[in-house]
Amino acid sequence: MSRFILRIAAVVCLLVFLSGKCSANFWRPAVVSTLPPNSNDPYYQKFQTVPPASQTATKLLTNFLRIPGKLSHVRRKRQISSYEDIVVVLDGSGSIGSCEFGKGKKALKHMMKLAKENPTVDTKYAAVSYSSSAVVDFQFLPYTLAANRIMQVRYVGMSTNTQDGLAKAKGLFLDPSSGRRVFSRRMVFLVTDGQSDSRDRTIREAQALKGNGVDIYVVAVGSYIYGIDEMVKVASSPPENHMFRVTKLEGFWQVVKLVIQMLNPREYSVVSGQYDPPC
Repeated sequence: MSRFILRIAAVVCLLVFLSGKCSANFWRPAVVSTLPPNSNDPYYQKFQTVPPASQTATKLLTNFLRIPGKLSHVRRKRQISSYEDIVVVLDGSGSIGSCEFGKGKKALKHMMKLAKENPTVDTKYAAVSYSSSAVVDFQFLPYTLAANRIMQVRYVGMSTNTQDGLAKAKGLFLDPSSGRRVFSRRMVFLVTDGQSDSRDRTIREAQALKGNGVDIYVVAVGSYIYGIDEMVKVASSPPENHMFRVTKLEGFWQVVKLVIQMLNPREYSVVSGQYDPPC
């Protein structure tokens, strides 16, 4: 009887392991975070501070890109040891503006290209943009193709339906035909400048993603953001490691350029030399 039970347990574990929905949680337990219930709590207000770009660049490199600095100096033969599937969710609401939206796309393009700096990780990106509603701009593609496709994302400029953007991201992870991998590390990279149309639904959609093993990173844009507690609650725990603050999307572009400078000074000289007028 004991052997029979052990065999049943082994089959159950195998099924869990092969489940695309559960694979991320198989490797690591979900991090449970207890955040203050009061939206005006000082804990949330500390996220209003926009740090220097150099500090945010280091944080982006360490916590999201996770590229060891030494890899930029010695090019190694590509030896894949892990996989990452990332959905970029980009705010295209009216408060962003078309010029700043373009800066955000440029920042994302070059951020995606930085995947080449880590020869041990195979990274794919998908993209969702949203205003009054959300659209899937492209499904999971190798980072080089995704970097080119992100520049084709259209700016709409209406309201802020963040909840639909997160729902579309969840759909990409659940759809086997989207190009997502079963055993990949899954992430959402949300870029937004303000409170969503439905705060409660946005937080629920974020919780659903995190409950299925998806890490959520948030670029919160604005010198002062009303409802910043929503963005903190959307980000994975601890929010200090998963939330980045910039005043404008042009500032996010400056942050990405600083990361390029840290990893590949030659490429930085090319990027910084391009004609790039301010908004």
